[in-house]
Amino acid sequence: MKIDHFDGLSDELLFLIFSKILDAQSLCRCSLLSKRFASLIPMVDSVLLTVPPPKSKSKSKPNPSLFFNFIAKPLIQFLHQIVLPQYSSLSFHSYENSIHRFSSEVLKKFSHITSLRIRLPRHGGELGADGSGSLLKWEAEFGRELESCLVLGAISSRKSNELPRIPKLDDSGLAADELKLRVAWMISCLLAASARHSLVKQIVVADNLIMLRNLVIEDGSKQGRLSMGEDQLKELRKRVKLQSPLERTKLPAISMKLWYAPLLEVSDSGSVMKGATVIVIRPVDQEMMKIKSDGDLLACAFHGDVEGEGFCEAVKDLVKEKKPYLMEMDSF
Repeated sequence: MKIDHFDGLSDELLFLIFSKILDAQSLCRCSLLSKRFASLIPMVDSVLLTVPPPKSKSKSKPNPSLFFNFIAKPLIQFLHQIVLPQYSSLSFHSYENSIHRFSSEVLKKFSHITSLRIRLPRHGGELGADGSGSLLKWEAEFGRELESCLVLGAISSRKSNELPRIPKLDDSGLAADELKLRVAWMISCLLAASARHSLVKQIVVADNLIMLRNLVIEDGSKQGRLSMGEDQLKELRKRVKLQSPLERTKLPAISMKLWYAPLLEVSDSGSVMKGATVIVIRPVDQEMMKIKSDGDLLACAFHGDVEGEGFCEAVKDLVKEKKPYLMEMDSF
């Protein structure tokens, strides 16, 4: 007679084990093993949902060299994030709907989720994925609409020991083409964030997620991260309708502060960034919003990221050394 060693474990200990697993699909598979497991797993309150890449009938990929150039590249990369070059037959709505169907099917098995992290598939179109050493990172906070967005970018980012020598670059400021590139970075990040917010609208209305207090949506390459806390989720629930059409969240008129250095040496991490750029983005009309100050936003930049310490240091160094450019943009 076989002995089930799990029988010797208390429900409390089993629940603690399940709570450490995090991965939603693994937990769902565990719930199929026994009625006891099936009764405990729905009570897990912290879950990571990894979304698989969409299936495609076509395996052909477009030649990016026909389209990419120095200024347009970031915007085209955003389109790759939504349409995906290897899944070009998929529209924005069909892809977003497929993510929503998958997440709903998995998450309906949980009834007490308070913290949810959703990881979207890596698609290969991210800036720097081609081995060029370029960098683009962003993180955004939303309530019913955009509250803040922080962007860190660089034409190249490498360890100082990988460079034969560090050339002296002109520090006269941003040229017109360089400014256009950074505006393109900013727009691509904002559009990606607003597209993820449209997915959040579908998630928060689910009956089994009324206890949700913390939500993060990131991509497999960890280029961008959207986060929402308890108050922001409550605010969104009041305004979203169950049967509302799936649309990208419209971005309000925004103000921007942009810091730039042609060359930034980050001493502690040993990195050298060429064309280093930090952008803080906020709604122009933010009087009614409870949002972080610029100082708080910059101080906690990219915390929780595997490489976050080096990125946070780069943000602090650049902001400390340079004066910002100020810009505004209409809603879109």
